[in-house]
Amino acid sequence: MKIKKAIRAVLYLRLSDEDKDKLTKEELSESIKNQETMLKDYAKEHNWEIVSVFKDEDWSGSDATRPEFNDMIKYCKDGNTDIVLCKSQSRFARDMELVEKYVHNLFHEWNIRFVTVVDRIDNTKQETKKTSQILGLTDQWYLEDTSENVRKTLKIKRENGQFTGSFAPYGYMKDSENKNHLIVDPIASNIVKRIYEEFLSGKGISTIAKDLNKDNILSPYEYKKINGIKLSVPLLKSTSNYEFIERAGTYKIDVYYTNNENQIINNLVTYNFLSSNKNKFDNKCEIILKQFSSKKMKVYYTTNNDIDINNFNLKQWTVLNENETIPNNTTCIATYTPKLDNMHTIEYHFEITLKENIKHEKFYFYIERKSKNKNVVLNFKYNIRNKYKWSEQYIKKILTNEYYIGNLVQFKSTTVSYKNHTIIHNDKEDWIKVYNTHTKIINSTDWYKVQERLKLKSRSTKKGTLHPFTNKVFCMKCNQPFCKCGKNNKCGYGYLACRDKRNKWLNCDNKKYLNEKDFYNFIINKINILLNKFYSEKDLKNLEKKDTVNNLYENKINGLEKELKKLEKELEYKISCFSKLYEDYTKEILTEKEFLILKLKYNDEVQKLESRISNIKQDINTTLKQKNSIKDKTEIIKKYKHIEKIDNEIINEFIYKILIGKYNIENQTREIKIIWNFII
Repeated sequence: MKIKKAIRAVLYLRLSDEDKDKLTKEELSESIKNQETMLKDYAKEHNWEIVSVFKDEDWSGSDATRPEFNDMIKYCKDGNTDIVLCKSQSRFARDMELVEKYVHNLFHEWNIRFVTVVDRIDNTKQETKKTSQILGLTDQWYLEDTSENVRKTLKIKRENGQFTGSFAPYGYMKDSENKNHLIVDPIASNIVKRIYEEFLSGKGISTIAKDLNKDNILSPYEYKKINGIKLSVPLLKSTSNYEFIERAGTYKIDVYYTNNENQIINNLVTYNFLSSNKNKFDNKCEIILKQFSSKKMKVYYTTNNDIDINNFNLKQWTVLNENETIPNNTTCIATYTPKLDNMHTIEYHFEITLKENIKHEKFYFYIERKSKNKNVVLNFKYNIRNKYKWSEQYIKKILTNEYYIGNLVQFKSTTVSYKNHTIIHNDKEDWIKVYNTHTKIINSTDWYKVQERLKLKSRSTKKGTLHPFTNKVFCMKCNQPFCKCGKNNKCGYGYLACRDKRNKWLNCDNKKYLNEKDFYNFIINKINILLNKFYSEKDLKNLEKKDTVNNLYENKINGLEKELKKLEKELEYKISCFSKLYEDYTKEILTEKEFLILKLKYNDEVQKLESRISNIKQDINTTLKQKNSIKDKTEIIKKYKHIEKIDNEIINEFIYKILIGKYNIENQTREIKIIWNFII
């Protein structure tokens, strides 16, 4: 008697981004369960054996990189199933190319039958092929229209000063009442302030990054992860997921498990090991519990070598709290969950530091799961990755971001299309910038000071701080920097000389050295003279006029901005008129001679408009500088009464540039010109 071979089937389920926007959490849970129940019932009705279930959540049907989708394709290619069963073809793919590639080509090669429940597609039946192709085409049209509409909507939102990013920049969070508005994150914003303050005080970028890591301040990526924001790990070799830990360093182990069944799991225990022999934790690693998600779940550790994993006895275990380091003689960590509801996810995170590994052992992470529910199917995942630390690159990103002065600068990059996710970096003139859209973390004066300093290439001292006069002192003859050379071991001061000294004075004859101590005293004296003048009776009376002067500047700026808007609108109108003019010419409504005459007139008018617009923009910038100079002078000088010594902050606040003239042998003097940061 010939035994009938069972027909094997895999189920593929997908929830997209648009489903996520439309449905509540409970409805999402119900939606994926309903899909699975429908497909299981259909398979049972046709006597098909379900051999595997693949699920992609929050993925578009046009995305060929869906992880579970690709696992399912590999499963089919390896000959592990006879049928792929979906609710509808759009759940499988909304891209015509993917439908053609797999449903109508490769599945036939692999002897895979593709079946859908709702739209009744069956690739073994010729009569459904056209239906499948029409559905594929309409699905693709739908995606194209949706993509175009989304792009237009995002453009309008950006122009209206609404934040459209997936994640708020570090220091901010999305407003719970309006996801397109940024509000200050009270914790991360303090770190942003610290970065700016330290940079302005003279610390170098690399030193700031090292100090943040030394103080165990979470990097932006780790901060977002620990606050529940789902971020995918960038596909970089140095930070990708690992099967084991081999190199010394700090790693994160992220563990997730979900009950996807229509039942409740009781008394779920997991036993966690990090070891080279699948026995117990190795004491070469320092292990900290960083976070766990559920209040119901408890985490324990034990130093006992005799553990019965079939009988969880609380007397043998000690509670492990968040941010607590386990003892070196720990043999195992366990998690205990008394009740795990259906569709509920548990997650916990360990931070592991391997200080040395002379023998180059491979440390694997193991988990044993035990529950009184014998037939439980648990969707269990974990990954080992590098711990993300503060880097010079990210510090510089924070120091240059206009978000921190209340401006939104968006559309710096885009993708080719909804199908091709290759990133294109837009030209600066295409960026969409809107001012004063949210609360500042950094005041504008400090932000612009930082930008000026970043333009200068400078090195820090061995202590990680910049010399106060770095990129401030220049030769009046050749405009090269005056650099420090030599050092008096008794007082710590040295000498300053023109950099052309390195070229043996080939290009400059300003050869006389400048005593560093005398120079310091000269600058201190000049600043104190300025302070005394400011606090004199005459200057204080002038302060009373400050508001009047500011109002005059403000009125002038407002008038110029109104004229600018009017001219830009007029220019836009002229361009649209010329477009219609060209249309009339191509349609032969205008003769070539008439068109050329009108074109010359148009070019002349446009040139005048563009020239006036350029002049107005320049006037606005000049007036703003004049206004800010008065404001800056008052705000800076009010901070000081008298100074005894100078540092980076004082020099950066008061002085823009210092020029050193050639030494006059006859009268033994040299000109030193100070260019202040404000009008005096």
